[in-house]
Amino acid sequence: MAECTNSSIYTIKDYLEGKVRNITIPDNALWSICADADIDSPESVYTELSVKQRELALAWLFVWVAGSPTQTGSVTDEDADWKHTEGGERMSANVLKQYLDMANDIFEKYDLPLVGEEHWGFVGRGICNPKKPLKR
Repeated sequence: MAECTNSSIYTIKDYLEGKVRNITIPDNALWSICADADIDSPESVYTELSVKQRELALAWLFVWVAGSPTQTGSVTDEDADWKHTEGGERMSANVLKQYLDMANDIFEKYDLPLVGEEHWGFVGRGICNPKKPLKR
């Protein structure tokens, strides 16, 4: 088992980056996620934050991932008949929905409004939200 040393400080940024693979989180997104979770900075020490702050930061990260492009960047090299591509990952709509569901589980735990729960469609002669039936 690896030992923790005092020479490195584990930050909320480290924690969040460790929760999503192959996804680079830009600094402005990290600052926004921290602001939404009432955290002063992405460099805030993980162990000094409340469980609620850490979980809400994770939820906002999941919302950010779910709202991000479905394909991450890749680099392609070509020369005549030779072609090579590195990096890049495509996420399905199902995976993005799973991220949103995980975020909403956390928001629900703290009795906060859920994200992306409004579904609109045609009913009868008009458009309505099927989760909130029309009052007649």
